[in-house]
Amino acid sequence: MYVNRRMEKPLGWYPGPFVISLASIASDVGCDVDWFERIMSEQPRVDRHERLISMAFVQSLCDRIGKLSPQLALSEVMQRQSGPQAASLVALSLGEPTLKAVLTRAAAMTLLNTNLFTYRFENLPLRKAYALNFLPIAPLPRWLHVSFAHQFSVGLARRTGISDIDIEEVVLCGARVAQRSDLSALTDAGLSTTMVSDSAPSRVIYKAKSMDQANQFANKPWRNLTNSLVNPLISSRLKAQPWTYRCYMMILKHFDAGLSLSMEAISNSLGADVSTLRRYLQVEATGFKPLVTLFRNQQAQLMMIDGVSIEQMAERLDFKSVVSVKRLCRAGLIGREAIPAF
Repeated sequence: MYVNRRMEKPLGWYPGPFVISLASIASDVGCDVDWFERIMSEQPRVDRHERLISMAFVQSLCDRIGKLSPQLALSEVMQRQSGPQAASLVALSLGEPTLKAVLTRAAAMTLLNTNLFTYRFENLPLRKAYALNFLPIAPLPRWLHVSFAHQFSVGLARRTGISDIDIEEVVLCGARVAQRSDLSALTDAGLSTTMVSDSAPSRVIYKAKSMDQANQFANKPWRNLTNSLVNPLISSRLKAQPWTYRCYMMILKHFDAGLSLSMEAISNSLGADVSTLRRYLQVEATGFKPLVTLFRNQQAQLMMIDGVSIEQMAERLDFKSVVSVKRLCRAGLIGREAIPAF
């Protein structure tokens, strides 16, 4: 599937590690994946340097896997996604010296897979912890949130061989997971609800002591090799991204730096004037307000879980007053109940 910048939905999956692994699972259960072989062998169109596969198509492939192999539990699919045969972001980052560096690097490489979401690795000094956040740029099915949590908790320990990684908390779709000690059981409970789309954030929080451990797979030549291959590709893809993605990522960058989240500030950082950015986003069937609102909602949900005060939230999210944050609370957009199980 080719996606032009002027299409209404220019977001999707690249034929990267996630889709390659999913296609492998599909092939094993008897799905026809000739389409994928063609994608991998054909040259892309001249007017588009990269191909994007729609979320709807990936979802249909998952549906076919479920029909052909109903006994294949979702947890098993997630385990295989994070197993040795899947060239995951973690595997490509294993040359880094510490687990913190591994996850920091993995968070910077999401464009190998998709522009539908991004990761944010952040330091939580008051909790003596680090968090890896999953931030959808468009509503995504909950099974992707579950996949994220599984790969970067259970899967991380399996890939690194470190069994004592101390996971403090798991958040799925903006709510704490009450039974985080058994993600596999959570994954296979009520699979129909995992099909529901959600743009809320998910998160895995690690104790800082665990993340500061030395990585037994650290290898400088491997790190240099993967960086030399991946960095140019990520740089090239970033320049070719739709304005929806670029605008969201700039909002995130401003947030991390404590800068203004206004449209004027973001457009200036993107090298475009306000009217030009507005026009580009309109072509992609969105606007600046929906994007900054999405981002603020996501961060507000996480801040609410962390016990951040309304006043601090207003300041951190660049609201003019606390009234706007209180309005979010009244609308039920933040402060969800804990998820007992899907």
